[in-house]
Amino acid sequence: MHFFVSSFYLLQKLCVLHKIIKNNSKYFLFELFEEKLIIIISDSENNILTTEIKVCVKKKSKEKIAIHPKLMIDILNTFPEEPLLIKKEKNILNIYSKQGSYPIPSISNEIKSINNYSNTFLVVKKTKKIILYSKILLKILKKTLFATGNEYLNPIMNGVFFHFSPYGSTFVATDTYKLVKYTIYNIRFNYSIKFTIHKKSLHILQNILNEEHEKSIVDIEYKKIDIIKFNFKNKTFLCRLINEKYPDFNSVIPKNKDISFIVNRLLFLNSIKRISIFSKKKISFIRFYLKNNKLKIYEEDSIISNYSKIQCKSIYEKCQGEYIKMGFNSKFLIESLSSFNENFISFELCNSNKTGIIRPYSNNIKKKESILILIMSVII
Repeated sequence: MHFFVSSFYLLQKLCVLHKIIKNNSKYFLFELFEEKLIIIISDSENNILTTEIKVCVKKKSKEKIAIHPKLMIDILNTFPEEPLLIKKEKNILNIYSKQGSYPIPSISNEIKSINNYSNTFLVVKKTKKIILYSKILLKILKKTLFATGNEYLNPIMNGVFFHFSPYGSTFVATDTYKLVKYTIYNIRFNYSIKFTIHKKSLHILQNILNEEHEKSIVDIEYKKIDIIKFNFKNKTFLCRLINEKYPDFNSVIPKNKDISFIVNRLLFLNSIKRISIFSKKKISFIRFYLKNNKLKIYEEDSIISNYSKIQCKSIYEKCQGEYIKMGFNSKFLIESLSSFNENFISFELCNSNKTGIIRPYSNNIKKKESILILIMSVII
């Protein structure tokens, strides 16, 4: 391994990778292949991010070396913009500059672990491909990630479920207290693919997508193993799947409702935020009272007796003018309402199974997508 590279260009690439992986990386793996330097970074969860840069090769070879990320970035930060000679000599990566030479020790045991992980994906030949625009994939993550859980005993709740089919594509996340079901009808494939990805991996994927142009293409490679690969223009990302069956989410979505109303989303959201400020407890619980198209919002454990009244449009009331015998965690309501962009939402309440369903309200009959957020009542 013997090549020249700009100090600033190399530092810039390494900092982007380190930022994407949220400074939680175990190593940088440098691999020289002809006139390309392939840079691989991994974290404690075995999420692997790869990019490559062109370098001026002094001597062609195919070698690898793993080094500490922070050490490499700290050293490169001290150089002005200048060409550096980087040379591997035994288990040391030497950096030669105008000011002197600087040895960086290798982490030899990491090369074997990353090779085993990558080769697991390569040996399986049957591949199904999913091609999406980066802005679509980013939107899917923004609509679902907030609803994932932190379950230690039930890891399937910590991820987002992806289902691509000939009839459309559905994405689901739940922590058992709230559930998001997001469907895009015009994303269709000739085959059915189902998998679940852990939220830690998806947060890294979200960081990558934030760096990408919204019209760039993401090529997803899926094989019937526990690893999935995302190919970008200048990067690749490998992560593990959660190897468990996702629960039957449709069974918890109620078919009937007792009360349904349409309300201005921002007005509703800000009223809940305002009322929850006065709560005596860290977690506040919001109740509602609906009568004559007026929605009363209040928090029963408030420091002072306060409530908001806002105008809404009642669509259906099974028991008119009665208190709604349900209460909801204000944090869940705020998170759910904040995930929408629409001006109006419909709120459906089902007293029999103590759930509320929030949907964006639209008069558009031909819908390209649909989304619902189910929230479990925490007060009976």
